[in-house]
Amino acid sequence: MLDLSLHQMLELRAPASRYVRRPARTGTEAIAADLRRAKLQRLELGGSPRVLDLFAGCGGMSLGFLAAGFSISGAVEIDPTAAESHAINFHGAATAHLRAKHALARDITATPAWLLSHDLEFGAPSGCVDVLVVGPPCQAFAPS
Repeated sequence: MLDLSLHQMLELRAPASRYVRRPARTGTEAIAADLRRAKLQRLELGGSPRVLDLFAGCGGMSLGFLAAGFSISGAVEIDPTAAESHAINFHGAATAHLRAKHALARDITATPAWLLSHDLEFGAPSGCVDVLVVGPPCQAFAPS
């Protein structure tokens, strides 16, 4: 019977791949890794996770995320009344100019990420939110 320590047994079972160099990351992989690191660092420093609410209505899902400690960065809602309600409910303290941008009804199929990011003054689309919330449609109340 062999008399090996736990460390020695693990060394015997260690895969040879740990000594092989990993291939270099592609440009896209490196950018994604940098974005993840930046987001994690922001959260570790006490920042709240940022939410973008899609099909938001007046903000029921946003309200739940806000209560859980998330910050509501913005929303996409096609109904003008619901979009305005969401803006009042979650961006009431913003300047009138920015609140008006949040209150604008948007069709998600016709609004590219860069335009939404620009309109709501998020910064780069790839790093501006941490969580996408997608609410199911309320068919009983939907206009169609």
